[in-house]
Amino acid sequence: MTSPRELAAQGSFLLERAKRRRDTLLAAQHQSSSEVGEASSSDGLVRARVDAGGMLTGLFLAPGVRQLDPRALAALITSVTQQAAAVPRAAIRRTYEQLNDEGLLKQMPALLPVPVVAPVSRPRRPEPVEDEPDRPVLRDQGW
Repeated sequence: MTSPRELAAQGSFLLERAKRRRDTLLAAQHQSSSEVGEASSSDGLVRARVDAGGMLTGLFLAPGVRQLDPRALAALITSVTQQAAAVPRAAIRRTYEQLNDEGLLKQMPALLPVPVVAPVSRPRRPEPVEDEPDRPVLRDQGW
């Protein structure tokens, strides 16, 4: 039979282990959501920066892109952005694989952490102009 002291010690041990696990998982989640990726084209004409979710947060186009065909430029931007997005995705995967290997996860997350995105403000609709005529604009008269 287990004594009350042994039960208390076992309970304290389990509670401390659960707290360490929670803190480790929260730290991994915070680290994952702050990952960024950057990539450049081999000629340096295009550079892209993305956040943890793969959202493009910065794009640099060197003056030399003006000589590129628009389709080639679009393909280059897409390629560089995808390369940049692979960086945080791989870092997040490594973090969660390490947690999984240590037994801190029951299964790997299905989706990557979602970064916080500031809402986009929409431009206001212009106010109607007061000096518009009160009569119909189109008339029944011939053109």
